[in-house]
Amino acid sequence: MNFNELQKEKPSALSLNLTAWQAIANIGAQLQKLAIAQMGEGSFCPLPPPARIAGPGYDTRSGHTVCELVNEFLLAKARAGRSDRYLRALHNSLSKFIEGRAQSPARCVTAPDIERWMQRRKWAPRTQRGYLSDVRTMFNFAVRRGYMDRNPAAGVELPTLDQKPPQIHSPAQVRAVLEFARTWNVDICRALAVRYFAGLRSAEIERIEESRIQLTPESAPAPDTDGHLEVTALASKTRRRRLVTIQPALRAWLSVGGTLPVIGCQSNIWRDFTAALARETGVPWHHNVTRHSFVSYHLAEFQNAGKTALEAGHSEAMLFAHYRELVTPAASREFWAIRPQTGKSVSETQRAA
Repeated sequence: MNFNELQKEKPSALSLNLTAWQAIANIGAQLQKLAIAQMGEGSFCPLPPPARIAGPGYDTRSGHTVCELVNEFLLAKARAGRSDRYLRALHNSLSKFIEGRAQSPARCVTAPDIERWMQRRKWAPRTQRGYLSDVRTMFNFAVRRGYMDRNPAAGVELPTLDQKPPQIHSPAQVRAVLEFARTWNVDICRALAVRYFAGLRSAEIERIEESRIQLTPESAPAPDTDGHLEVTALASKTRRRRLVTIQPALRAWLSVGGTLPVIGCQSNIWRDFTAALARETGVPWHHNVTRHSFVSYHLAEFQNAGKTALEAGHSEAMLFAHYRELVTPAASREFWAIRPQTGKSVSETQRAA
């Protein structure tokens, strides 16, 4: 019986079943969306919808495509509770790696493929090393899950880095930065003081709470320290809790005011601040300059690599390889003696001049 005959003989039955047929149609549409998502396309895909590639060597029976592997890897890291900052960095590097090979089988990627991908871009050696590290981590994930027998990125040579000494600020530059920040935004001043005198990373200072600053009461009889700053496991980059001693210099700058957490270092407010800082004080701003300064001056002052590494939250080997810059005892004493000025700030004096 065709549709016209059914409509003539049982119009009431047909009208009663329209709702059911519509429900089935809706279910079919949703199943279609899910099927598209499984192929790495559509709005469910964490990365942009890839262009389908059908070239020599393409075989859908070869397991995960590169797009599927990237998406599963990112999802696994998110479920494991990795930080938003880390997930964004992974997404950035792997979205670049996926270009041109989204639907290619992951097991067909070779070390020369990865080398050509790195060499086509004009990335700095440090950037290449970072991106390659993320790609290696992803393929290690695939090997652990049994999707691949080997890691193709393991055979790629790391580009050589120029071993330049870390950039640090002189005591005069530290004073200029803090005094300028005090007039610009007292919250930024507070965060910078914690970064200079406690060595917190930029990502850690964005996650730390004001309640983690534990100052020793001024009424305490002859206290050994001015208190401690707790970096919780959740706030720490290494996911390990640590306590940093609050030195007198930090306590003095905390008394200026402000509150934590502060605006993120990727915000427009922070970019405006660093631009104004360079323009009005002439102090250059380098990556990790506050942390490099802390480690260098702390090691020079206390002459204890283990203590410095413990408070900075890394190993002694990492300290000597990446963070330490030799400073004189006189410069160290000057750094730890920096206090807020009671009169005009440095920025106000420069503006008047």
